[in-house]
Amino acid sequence: MEGNAEDCEAWETARQAEVQRLKCTLQVLEEEERNIFAQITRTLASAATLSCQFDLIEALANECQIRTFEKTRLLDSLLKLEKHRSSQLSQQESSLAALKLDLIHYKHSSDRRSHRQRGELPQQSSYPLSALDVYDWVVDISLITDLAQYGWEVEFSAKFWASIDAQQRSEMLQNSQFDWEGAVVAVVGLYDKGKTFVLNNISGSNLPSGKKVNTKGLSFKHVDMDSGTKLILLDTAGSYSPVKVTSEFSVAEKEATELFLLDLVFDISDYFICVVNDFTSLDQRYLDKVSRSLQISRKKTFREVIVLHNLKEVESEDVLQHLWLTQVTQIYGSGRVQTTQVAAVNSNTGELEEKAVIWFKTPYSRHICLANADSELGQTLNPWAFSLLKYWLKAVLIPVNRPVSVVEAVLSFSTQKLSTYFKLPVELKIVEGADALHKRITCTSDSFHEQTRMPQIAIDSSGFVMARPDSFLPLVDVIENGEYCIYMDLPGLTESDIVIIRENVVTVVQGRRKSPYIVESEGLAVVKQERKYGDFTMNFRIPDRYERRWCDYEIKDGVMKIVYKRDQDEDVASLVPRQ
Repeated sequence: MEGNAEDCEAWETARQAEVQRLKCTLQVLEEEERNIFAQITRTLASAATLSCQFDLIEALANECQIRTFEKTRLLDSLLKLEKHRSSQLSQQESSLAALKLDLIHYKHSSDRRSHRQRGELPQQSSYPLSALDVYDWVVDISLITDLAQYGWEVEFSAKFWASIDAQQRSEMLQNSQFDWEGAVVAVVGLYDKGKTFVLNNISGSNLPSGKKVNTKGLSFKHVDMDSGTKLILLDTAGSYSPVKVTSEFSVAEKEATELFLLDLVFDISDYFICVVNDFTSLDQRYLDKVSRSLQISRKKTFREVIVLHNLKEVESEDVLQHLWLTQVTQIYGSGRVQTTQVAAVNSNTGELEEKAVIWFKTPYSRHICLANADSELGQTLNPWAFSLLKYWLKAVLIPVNRPVSVVEAVLSFSTQKLSTYFKLPVELKIVEGADALHKRITCTSDSFHEQTRMPQIAIDSSGFVMARPDSFLPLVDVIENGEYCIYMDLPGLTESDIVIIRENVVTVVQGRRKSPYIVESEGLAVVKQERKYGDFTMNFRIPDRYERRWCDYEIKDGVMKIVYKRDQDEDVASLVPRQ
């Protein structure tokens, strides 16, 4: 822009100089004409003969003709210069108008970015809402150990609470019964990836999102999408969010809570949308955990994870293509590129347009790409990508009119899972809170409140390691030699200290090693302590080519060996845990 301005200024200076030169030349020609006319007039008066007068008049006419031609040429040059100047001015006016439009668009985009950062997304024409939406009900599970102190906060929206009658409210509080219709769509992923932004575009809602807005625990909203498809949307607190450190257990407690939430979301959801930005190995591990759980589950109808690559900083087509290539298509050898025609409303014209959306299919996942929502690229890409996503969700894979009691699902799963985590009887219920819209989930067992401590959750086959300080992880070797053998160092333990169970293709080994002394004893001075004591739990996913149930195990000289034979006839016999 600066270079163009300098060029225009130089051209205008040269034009003005040329116009001045042409005008001066015209003045000289006109002065010469006047002088020649005066001189010939004086000579003509003193001419002796008519022939001489005629010659003088002819000479005057020739001189005038020569100068008239020259003046005409000069005037043509002036006219061309003025036309060129007029054209330049017109172009500059057009450029200025385009710059004004760009400035308006930039200011609009900047305002939208600012609103998004503050969680104050303004009303959009496609989402005719007068104010920000809220979730129908939220279970604030910051830490699972909060349950032992004052419980988990539950908050209902005023609109939702007003929509149900007194009997429904009583059923919800007494029996945890309240049914919604539709499939449960969970939007999961790591912290600050844009999960709420995705939910807004799926449902046509205007839920607050941005840097200043954090989604709590489990947030539910019942929506009726276009064409009458009902969905139960489940937004979650992102994994790996910052932890407020109040003790040496803070990080481990947060990790245990995030794993619990992931398990809970998996249990109650039908569809899983995983939102990522740049696709890192941490995102891949997270995606791998969800997709593997889907494959071994017998309850899930739709066994693919939908991955939305929310490249919210990308505004260039070239950069988008590069990231799509390097972060998606090149890293999955077994996948293939797909193209689907879908229709969406063009925000610039307001018209319904059909476009081909490119996506990527692997055996266990579907990948779609998004660009910066406020950029020109995002406006020409994102609406059609979301239209394809909604098309998948509306496909008749999950019954759209089935009743789902999410309250009961949350309480029953939490009861079962926490009983296993804490190794204590757990019974949960919703009780009254500060007002009608605020309740609490509490545990009715006194022993739970007295004995609860952070659960021990060890390594699983995805590589996630989470364990509390009073636990340990035995060293393990896995060997294949015609059989599948697991060797585990367990010095000081016997078979009576170990429990082995099978969960489909996963073998779970649990045990506890007790300390031979009591640290709190008076007079005991711990000079050095390197050995680990406490509980441990380890999960092993057994390859499909081996039988899912072990054929034998033993503990000898402090080493446990678990043996699996080759699978001959798909043994699916029920498992009886060996004590």
